[in-house]
Amino acid sequence: MGAKKNGIRFGSYYPVDSLVHRLDPRAKILAMLFFMIGIFMVNKFWVFACAYLFGFAMLALARIPAGKALRSVRGLVVLLVFTSAINMFFTPGEQLLWEYGPLHLTMEGLERSGLMLLRLVALVSFSGLLTFTTTPIELADALESLLKPLQRFGAPVHEFAMMMTIALRFIPVLLEEADKIVKAQRSRGGDFSSGSLKRRLNSIIAVIVPLLYNALKRADDLAIAMEARAYTGGEGRVSLRELVWRGSDTLALAVVLVFVALLFVSHWLD
Repeated sequence: MGAKKNGIRFGSYYPVDSLVHRLDPRAKILAMLFFMIGIFMVNKFWVFACAYLFGFAMLALARIPAGKALRSVRGLVVLLVFTSAINMFFTPGEQLLWEYGPLHLTMEGLERSGLMLLRLVALVSFSGLLTFTTTPIELADALESLLKPLQRFGAPVHEFAMMMTIALRFIPVLLEEADKIVKAQRSRGGDFSSGSLKRRLNSIIAVIVPLLYNALKRADDLAIAMEARAYTGGEGRVSLRELVWRGSDTLALAVVLVFVALLFVSHWLD
């Protein structure tokens, strides 16, 4: 399901013509993997500023609206708040700012909380660049190609690649389903933001149950469709489009590797 011009859902493909879209999907997977590793190595705010500038530059090259890409973080607000609170109030430090019972706010806690928040936002926002610029079919072919050496050890590479692609493909579908169910529940008087904890849990269950039912039904329909088309896995299968590695792919991967190396070096810089 392609993303519409007036909205982008996390995990959906955004069909425009750009330099990033034309790259080999294997190069994009490797580049995104190295970039995510680099994000985990960042431990300074000014380095995070450089990482965000690099990520926004990649979004600009891909012609993906940065504001809409960042909206994918909205679904993780609870996780972000919870993680930040743990790091903020339970991190020991020498510069104590506030204390109440077991809770204590330190300068070290504030710094660690800010770094963790920036890391999570970067991981969620910029990881979507891969699915925004790569179709599910391209992702399946690229994963299968990258994991092909594991076939020598009997690993079901094609089946694993197909499973990962189907999972990525259904992320925007399930998000859309959840949004429809929430709106339907609200139209019937459902309240997700007020009331007791028990009432809120019941409201959430009223969303999870039909969402799980729809997900299982879609999975069953997909299995029947694949069986009707005589799908038998990776044995003897060929690709309609062969992946071609070009010089631009090598250059793009080299740029990301150099940037990640600079992030690594930043550990020893003041």
